[in-house]
Amino acid sequence: MLASVEMAVGVTTLDVKIGDLVEIGARRYEVVSDKVGGVTLEPAITRTVAEIHAEHGGHPLSSEKLKELLGDLPSDGEG
Repeated sequence: MLASVEMAVGVTTLDVKIGDLVEIGARRYEVVSDKVGGVTLEPAITRTVAEIHAEHGGHPLSSEKLKELLGDLPSDGEG
């Protein structure tokens, strides 16, 4: 027979908005929309593009080099 164990849980109220970073137990999370009017936490991206390039020996491409590699791809005009 299993016994029921009740535990008291404290609630911490956070005043956060979408885009904020929250650290819980040495891990960072980003506050994002849950698409139904609330928010949720997702693991935060904690490395910059420059750090990722440096780690893999890469570098950003110039717009000219990108056009040379990809050619004339259709654009949505957003940049």
